[in-house]
Amino acid sequence: MASIESNFMKKNVPRLLSRYELSYYKEDDCIEYFITDKDSKEQISYAIVISLNRNSKEIHVSRFCPELSKQVESKYLSAACFYLLIHHFANTYHLGKDYSISLETRPVTYKEFFSLLKDFDLQLNGIKLCETAEVLGEYPAIDVETSMIGKKIISKKEMPFQV
Repeated sequence: MASIESNFMKKNVPRLLSRYELSYYKEDDCIEYFITDKDSKEQISYAIVISLNRNSKEIHVSRFCPELSKQVESKYLSAACFYLLIHHFANTYHLGKDYSISLETRPVTYKEFFSLLKDFDLQLNGIKLCETAEVLGEYPAIDVETSMIGKKIISKKEMPFQV
C-alpha cells in the first residue's frame, strides 16, 4: 500500500479524534460504526453501516449518517469520518485497490458532500427510482492508521432484532 495521505485529512482526522471516539461492531461482511462524544459520552451516530460484496469487489456504504454536521464547529468532520471509516473497513477485510466503493444517496447529498471528497473519486453513475443517486468510485488503497477505532460489545438489549 502507498502511504500518501492528503494534507486535508492530516489536519481534520486529528480534529475528529480529539472530540469523538469511534467504535465498530462487525458481523460477517458488515460493520456498523458508532461515534461517541468524548466529553459527554453521548452516542451521536446511529446509522453508519458498510458492507462487503465479495462477488462484485465492492465496499458498499449502506448508510452514512454520522450526525456530525449537527455538532458545534464540525466543518469537515464528516469528510474525515468517511475517510477514516472506509480505510478501517478496507483494513479489516484486507482489501486492495482492486475494490470499488458504491453507495446510494439523494442527489443533493451527492452534490454537497460525496462529490467534494477529494480523497475519493466518487462519481455519479445515474439517478434511479425515487430520485436516488447511484455513486461509484475506486477505493484508493493507502496505508491509514485506524487502530484507534475500538471494537464495540453489543448487549442483547442493544440488538435491533432478537430471534
